[in-house]
Amino acid sequence: AMALAGSIGLGFERVIVRPVYGQHLKQILVTIGGAIIGEELIKVVWGPAQIPLPPPEALRGSILLGEASVEKLRIVAVVIGLVVLAALLWTLNRTKIGLLIRAGVQDREMVESLGYRIRRLFVGVFAAGSALAGLGGCLWGMNQQIVIPQIGGQVNVLLFIVIIIGGLGSTLGCLVGALLVGLVANYIGFVAPKLAMFSSIGLMVAVLMWRPQGLYPVTSR
Repeated sequence: AMALAGSIGLGFERVIVRPVYGQHLKQILVTIGGAIIGEELIKVVWGPAQIPLPPPEALRGSILLGEASVEKLRIVAVVIGLVVLAALLWTLNRTKIGLLIRAGVQDREMVESLGYRIRRLFVGVFAAGSALAGLGGCLWGMNQQIVIPQIGGQVNVLLFIVIIIGGLGSTLGCLVGALLVGLVANYIGFVAPKLAMFSSIGLMVAVLMWRPQGLYPVTSR
């Protein structure tokens, strides 16, 4: 899944995203448009019907942690997520490649003037992000135990909310935003089920009123 998604992302970047680099609104529009087209192509090839995706036998069932029963697949997903987070933080903060990525975002012309091919580096970042999306889609599909063409659209709004709450471009901010959205949605769903649908948007509005750039804006560090 990661290899295929990374390859598709590489082609998508070269053909569709590259012509609109530096034009943020157009990047968002072509990305959303590409997702819609991809969803329709999936329907053409595999049809709109649900496809079962049961988890492997080793990941079925639950484990008792104290008095709580937790599904094995959720534990594996958390472990994989923490490994990916640690790898991203280490790469961005402790390696030369991470330094070039952060510098390229802040001042692309200066990095290029030093002799580094920042465009090639950004292509690699886009492909790596696409590969991680494939990993996330695989885990989410096993969690749902079905795959449908709209499986990505089911979580798109939540993803945007998490990114906005955490701060654009902030890896740690995404973790904190995801935890906040998940906890708030569950607690409000327990206390006032009718408000659960609006809890994430309400949390985003509250955070933006307090910190318009998100909890961990990259520009402040």
